[in-house]
Amino acid sequence: MTWLQRVVGVLVLSLLSACSGIVNFEKPQVNLAGLEVLDLGLLEQKFVVSLRVTNPNDMALPIDGLKMKLDVNGQPFATGVSNQKVTLPRLGEAVVKVNVTTNLSNIWKQIKAIQSKSLAYTVSGQLFVPLVPGGISFNRQGELSSLGAAAK
Repeated sequence: MTWLQRVVGVLVLSLLSACSGIVNFEKPQVNLAGLEVLDLGLLEQKFVVSLRVTNPNDMALPIDGLKMKLDVNGQPFATGVSNQKVTLPRLGEAVVKVNVTTNLSNIWKQIKAIQSKSLAYTVSGQLFVPLVPGGISFNRQGELSSLGAAAK
């Protein structure tokens, strides 16, 4: 399938769902899949966040990039963007890696809160899709065991 065919497919899907309601387009689901340390500096820290993007639709969906933010325990933690182009297969998924940055203040807040039994997180942002102005928003909340509990 060529790039032009994908764009035409997304356009047709958008028009059909907006005009007739015949085609039911479901938003892709975005889940936190991993977090890796990239660089730890005194004032700024860099991580790679892996997001698993799942396409529940019966047609492939081209993604041109995304922007995201990660909150931990209700506090802003990191933000980032990716211009990685990926085509989500129909009824399939792909992992998108995003470089994010945070600062010493955000890290310090999380270190002080690490004694809690779990770490609540929210990952939110937009997936950029051709011909969808503003992109498709996503918001996913979850909970991880704290590092202190995991070490025991």
